[in-house]
Amino acid sequence: MPDRPEQEAGAAEETGGRESHADVGGKVNAIIAAAETAAEEIGQDASRKASETLWEAKNKAAARIKELTGEAARLRDEADQYARDIREAADSYGTQHRQSVEKEARRLLADAEDEATKMREAAQRKAEEIEREVGQRHATLRRQAKMLEERNQRVLEGLRDLAAQLQDALVGSPEQAPQEESLVDALDVDRRR
Repeated sequence: MPDRPEQEAGAAEETGGRESHADVGGKVNAIIAAAETAAEEIGQDASRKASETLWEAKNKAAARIKELTGEAARLRDEADQYARDIREAADSYGTQHRQSVEKEARRLLADAEDEATKMREAAQRKAEEIEREVGQRHATLRRQAKMLEERNQRVLEGLRDLAAQLQDALVGSPEQAPQEESLVDALDVDRRR
């Protein structure tokens, strides 16, 4: 029995040898065709997946670019706003400082004008006081000069009277020389000038 299946297999090989080569070729062709179809389907599927992946990547890249562009625009807007705030603060500080300096300058100018007015008034008062004192002193000196003149005149008159009395006393004396100048003439200052 055991020999029989081997014989049948050997017989089948002899009779089917020709058929099996033809069948094998057809099957190989069918496998190749199926493999080509499968490869084409796989290629199409891979191409489709690659297109989808590329489309998704492009969409993600576009979304990321949009996000980053939006972030950059937001940051630029914030920076611009910050710069405006800083400029406004600087302008405000500058304005306040300028106003403060102008106010201080006006105050100093007003103080200086007040001080100058006070000094001018004080100088005017002092000048008027000096002028009064000079006038009073001048009047005093005139009075004193007049008094001295009057006194000189009285002394001179007294001396003239004395000289006249001496002359009268000496006229009666014989020793008097006629060439000599009289005491009255010697004391007469106005005539000698």
